[in-house]
Amino acid sequence: MMTDQNSALAQAFQSAIGEKSARQQQIMIIELLYQRYPVMKQFKPLMIGVHKELEKALPQFGANHVHRAIAAHCRKVRYLKSVARGGKRFDLNGKPVGDVTVEEKTAAAKFVQNIEDRKKPQTATLAAEVTADPIVTEVTAVTEEVGSDKTAE
Repeated sequence: MMTDQNSALAQAFQSAIGEKSARQQQIMIIELLYQRYPVMKQFKPLMIGVHKELEKALPQFGANHVHRAIAAHCRKVRYLKSVARGGKRFDLNGKPVGDVTVEEKTAAAKFVQNIEDRKKPQTATLAAEVTADPIVTEVTAVTEEVGSDKTAE
């Protein structure tokens, strides 16, 4: 009886999941992983092949969705910086299972650098737009004028 109840519950859960978009499912999986596995929330380098363990641990989600969720996690800057630092790789229970190779460290550092390089022009452009704005220029001038009046007192 218990197995029938569990399978009915699993079917209902899969049906509810199936109604969500792929992106929503990915977000659900990532949130679940962060709750269930502290090593993921801490962004420690994960063992090679961790997706196979996750497929077994999360049978209610399709393998494709699990792969996408883990890929999204591993593309985050915080995770890439952790890999770039090197050191140990960890399983889902937080136990060390191998090391980050020199090639992996180098590749992760390049990814981080590329991400940061892409952000720099956007930041510089935004700063130039703000300083070129006549309202910002006027407010800055008034602020400086008020500041100089206070120092004269």
